[in-house]
Amino acid sequence: MKRFWVLVLALLLMLSATACSSGNKDSNDNTSNGSGNEGQSSATAKKVKLKLWTIWPSGDFKPIRDELVEKWNKDHPDIQVEVESAENDAYKTKVQTAAAADGLPDIFFSYGAGFSKPFVDGGKVLALDEYLNDGTKDKLTAGSLDNLTYNSKVYGLPYTMWLGTFFVNQELFDKNNIKVPTTYTELLEVVKAFRAKGIDPMAVGGKDLWTSEFYQNVIALREGGTKLNLDALRGKASFEDAAFTKAAEKLQKLAKEDAFMKGYMGLSRDESEAVFLAGKIPMYYNGSWFAKSLDAAPDVKAKVKVMKFPVIEGAAGNENEWIGGVLDTFMVSSKTKYPEQSVQFLKYLTENLSSEGYKAGAGLPTWKTKVDESKIDPVLKDVLASFNKSTGVVPLYDLYLGGKQGETHMNLVAKLLANKITPQEFGVQMQALER
Repeated sequence: MKRFWVLVLALLLMLSATACSSGNKDSNDNTSNGSGNEGQSSATAKKVKLKLWTIWPSGDFKPIRDELVEKWNKDHPDIQVEVESAENDAYKTKVQTAAAADGLPDIFFSYGAGFSKPFVDGGKVLALDEYLNDGTKDKLTAGSLDNLTYNSKVYGLPYTMWLGTFFVNQELFDKNNIKVPTTYTELLEVVKAFRAKGIDPMAVGGKDLWTSEFYQNVIALREGGTKLNLDALRGKASFEDAAFTKAAEKLQKLAKEDAFMKGYMGLSRDESEAVFLAGKIPMYYNGSWFAKSLDAAPDVKAKVKVMKFPVIEGAAGNENEWIGGVLDTFMVSSKTKYPEQSVQFLKYLTENLSSEGYKAGAGLPTWKTKVDESKIDPVLKDVLASFNKSTGVVPLYDLYLGGKQGETHMNLVAKLLANKITPQEFGVQMQALER
């Protein structure tokens, strides 16, 4: 009998062990096939997906961005970045709409100063200061955070600097025995001389309003100087000041003298630049990024020199004051679920865009970087060399003002060029903008 109960007990232990083994097997099978268990949820939670918005559906920075994102995704399998892009003007509307609806992506392109101020004031952007104490600030060039700082806090990281640059086709001047202008008076004479020879003097694509704005901004800078321009943009001085009226008169004078290419108000920037790249126009004032566009026309590029925009005799401004500076930036949404990972990618993206963009000739660097200067675009190097003597920088007005104020400014410039408002009315309506 004793032996019988020993056998029964042994049999029960065997059955219990088999049941446990079967239960464990089922549990392991459920984990591996993903049938709704905690192990699978934990694994999934480790995978972070970040959304990145940029303004490059095409252009010089697009291939650089694509290569950087691809490398990041390869090196960081647990932090994957998805890119979405839109053209500049459409993007401005898109990002403003998204900010209003709390729909900003994790990381997004923006402009500093006035454009991003509503985002910051509305609590839409993550303050970065606590993430920058790792030496990041020491890697940035002096002043590159100025337009990205609000109420003493940093809200964006820069990747490029641009400068308003006067591109001159020296061959057209030489062939026509015309001297490159260094003053506004000489500029008017040059305009008349080229017109007499049937040559459009200056390129601009007025359909894209901001390209015309370049000319108004730089003439106002030459007339009034850096301090007055910045003070007016900040609401500390008046756009009805005599300097702005004189500047508006000078811009309107250029238009009346037929300085700009025929039909320019109906041409896009790309269309107008194509004519310059064909070697048919002697002068063009736009951003330093145009140096990269010149690569499409190497024969013309060899004939192009970069100059400072002509000065105005007796005015407050000088040749070493520039339109431009650091405004282009990337920011992190305050609503992101992954602030640390987003900032980690933000640093990687902006630092590498800065160095690779400079190497490719797409922009001037905002991060301190060592590069082989012999391989840098010579036109871009010339711009940077000229800027080393800078005594002041004023951002492009519409970007500094941002939103409706920026749009209104650009439309006022278009009206001024079309002689639909007077220089005095231009100043009055600029002063009426809310800042």
